[in-house]
Parts: sequence; C-alpha cells; structure tokens
Amino acid sequence: MRQMKRVFLFGSQITVGGAQRVLLDQAQWFRDKGYDVQAVFFYDKDGLLSEWSASYPFPITALSVYRRGAGIGKNLGGLFHGFFGLLRMLKQVKPDYFESFTHDANLMGIPAAWLCGIKSRFASHHGQFAGQSALSRKLHTKVINSGMTKKLICVSERAKRQALSEGIRKDKIEVIFNGVQPVEGDPAVRTVARKELGLADSDMMILNVGRLTPEKAQKNLVKAAGLLVPEHPEYRFFIAGEGPCRGELETLITETGLSENFTLLGSRPDVDRLLNAADIFVLYSDTEGMPVSLMEAMSAGLPCIASNLEGIAQLIPDDQYGTLIPSGDPELLADTIQKTVSAPEKCIRQGKAAARRIRDSFSLDASCEQYRLLFES
Repeated sequence: MRQMKRVFLFGSQITVGGAQRVLLDQAQWFRDKGYDVQAVFFYDKDGLLSEWSASYPFPITALSVYRRGAGIGKNLGGLFHGFFGLLRMLKQVKPDYFESFTHDANLMGIPAAWLCGIKSRFASHHGQFAGQSALSRKLHTKVINSGMTKKLICVSERAKRQALSEGIRKDKIEVIFNGVQPVEGDPAVRTVARKELGLADSDMMILNVGRLTPEKAQKNLVKAAGLLVPEHPEYRFFIAGEGPCRGELETLITETGLSENFTLLGSRPDVDRLLNAADIFVLYSDTEGMPVSLMEAMSAGLPCIASNLEGIAQLIPDDQYGTLIPSGDPELLADTIQKTVSAPEKCIRQGKAAARRIRDSFSLDASCEQYRLLFES
C-alpha cells in the first residue's frame, strides 16, 4: 500500500493576511488530494487558533506564546521555545515536503527543516518586507542562497524582482502565482448578509478587505469617504480586517463625521458573504504583492478599484477587468468611486470579465498543482 505523503506548511503568525490565506488554502488543497497535512505557525497573534482549528479538517498548531511588543526577555524566551518546538515537531512528523511562508518563517523554518534532515525544503516570497532589519534581510538572503533551501517560490513577478534586488540567486527562484477558490454569487446570501450589516436596498456598499497596517493605507479610503458621504449618505463603507492602525482609523472616522457610514468590521471568517453583499471593492494600498483579497473580489464579479501597482496590474492588465489609479490620492479615489457608481453597465461588464479572468488564469487548483509538481520534482 502506498504511504501517504506528508506536507508541512509553516507560517510566522496566526492572523488574517494574504500569506496566511495562501497557506491555509494550500493545506486544504493538499489534504483533499490525499496528503497528510500539518499547518504550523510560530505564534497566534490574533487569538484565532481555536476558530481556525474548528474550521479546517487538518491540524493547526501554534508553537509559541511570543507576542510583538513584549519585553526582550519574554520574546527571546518565546523565540527559543518556538524554535525548539519546531525542531521537535519536524522530527516527530518527518514530512516529505516542507514549505515556509514569508521572510520570518523562512529564517526560522528552513534551517530547522535542514537540521532535521528534510530533503525537500521550500521557502516563499510574497512581495512584502515591512519592518525587517538590515541584518534580517542579509541573513534571509544567505539562507535562501545556501544549500539549505531548494527553491524560493515567488508569488508574482514583482516578488521575483524584489527577491533579485535582495541578492537572491536567479537559479533559486521559481514563480508560482497565487490562486483562489472563486467566490460564487448567491442572491440569497446577499440579501441576508446585507440585512445583517444594516443595509437598505438603496445603499451602496463599498468594501475593503485587508490588515489595518500603514502599507494598506486605508486612511485614504476614509478620507475619500469623507468627500463623498455629504452628497451621498447612501454610500456605506466597510473594512474587514484587524491590525495596529485600528485606533488611528477609528479617530479619523469620528473626526470626519463618518460614524454612521464607515464601519471597521474586524477580522471576519466570512469574507465570501461580505463580497456577496458588496457593490464595489476597493484596494487602495501603497504596496502589494499579488493580493488574495483582490483576486477573491474579482472572482465574485465585483467592480474593483485598486492602486496601480505592479502586482495588482498582473491581475488587472487593463480597464476591461477593473480600474487602476495612482496610490495616495484620496480625492482621485473619491472621484473614481463616484464614476464607478455612475456607470452600472460598465460595472457589470468589468465584473463578468474579472470573474472569468480569475477562473481561467488564477484558480487555486492550477496554482496548487504547480506546487505539487515542484515538491515532487
């Protein structure tokens, strides 16, 4: 009888983010294909371990109680506890394939997998490098270029160029685009979800999904809302996500007089329901890799407005599929939202074309099949 292959997927933190979503989607796909899957994270940043464990049919583990912002002694203790916990788990599981997600996870996971004698060791690059010290960047480059790492998987051409700029060797890099499970439109779900959000039939729901971090620049969406709502009180803005900028955004919402029209939903496990409820999706970040949230919004057939960034332009190459504008300009964003609302027929055409594009070129099945072939090569 053929032994079940074991896949070990390692991420730095349990939180709602693009890399975490890619990890969990991969884990689900490999389990459905008959692999024994372990999803392991260094620490549970947002307290979601119990919720995720109840939602997925594969084991999810947090190794450490490490928390950002804690004292150095506590953090060092958490770091060592997590690293040795990872070593113990790898020796116990003995996976056939190991993949780590993002730079922090690569720095810890790849050496640990190498020390445990795992032959197939893959790191990944999601196009973000916020908050990393120069020392961490140099160490990451050395780990990837060394014999410890078989391949660095870049999720976009932008991530590949960033990896090359970091000094990572070209022969170490493999590009595999992110893929998503398409969100199917459901009128019944839309009706219920909009009612739960307190929306009237005439309200226009404008949705953003993403971590509340400086690079996501949601403050510009709040400022754009402040320009639109006085003339259009039926416009309702929502952000699904959590993060360190919540307090700043709450203050700005209050100061702009948007308390009745702008809602921070926090982390939401039901993004598919929110996409069904929404009328327009906005991702107006200052930097992005290949954003999963935008891919899901496109798959749901929503008209999308996004920053004209390289990773996003791979998804929306022209205005047939959505609207791209330069980042950092709330007035331009407000004007673009208004023009989008005023062109319902164009919205329908864009939504249909975007949904087809995601299904044809960025499906979860196609992406994960490339990972499988790479793992088994």
